[in-house]
Amino acid sequence: MTRLILLFVIVAVSTVAAATADEVAVRATLLRLFPHSSTQEISKTPIPGLFEAAIDGRIVYVTGDGRYLLGGPIFDVNADQNLTDIRLEQINMIPFGSLPLEWAFKRVKGTGARKIAIFVGPDCAYCRVLEQSLKSIDNLTVYVFLFPIEQIHPGAAAKSVAVWCAKDQLKAWDEIAQIGTTPPGAVTCENPIPKIVEFAKKHRITGTPTTILEDGRRLVGAVPRAELEAQLQRSSKR
Repeated sequence: MTRLILLFVIVAVSTVAAATADEVAVRATLLRLFPHSSTQEISKTPIPGLFEAAIDGRIVYVTGDGRYLLGGPIFDVNADQNLTDIRLEQINMIPFGSLPLEWAFKRVKGTGARKIAIFVGPDCAYCRVLEQSLKSIDNLTVYVFLFPIEQIHPGAAAKSVAVWCAKDQLKAWDEIAQIGTTPPGAVTCENPIPKIVEFAKKHRITGTPTTILEDGRRLVGAVPRAELEAQLQRSSKR
């Protein structure tokens, strides 16, 4: 019995040591290939000897010896699932309760029972398309975060400040989003625009529009109305 216990301990220790060695090799490869990126987590995959690494909101796969790197995606054919997409949803979630809603203005439609947050910019053409999709969706509260991307749209920050400082923020946003009319006058006030930009950077929100669902999942781009409604229903079931 003593020998059996000893053998079990040796096997267990060897297994842990091997797993640790694999992770060290994987981390070394990631550090060499992505020296300026942040590794969020490393975990095993269902495929023996293959590890998953979450880096800056992306997923890559590395063999346990650190030699080979794969870009994915990985499909579970039997389950008919894209495992990479599932993990991307998980690692890129932003809990709705963690959103600084005081930095947003809101539109309430119908009962407002369902909730989303949208990160949008005043010169973003796809944001206009998203707004058109939202028009025909009812019983929804939309929190609007003004997220100007100056590198793509110079002057967007000043326009966002003008919208925030307008007497009627929703009206000002509708006018700039639908017909491109900026609120008149050089209006400035205390505003959360710089904080929103920092929040977006911290949470790897890099484009507009980005939609955060109530269950924390994010949708990127001008999601068609039918798909958005389906995602809202899925979100409300969690």
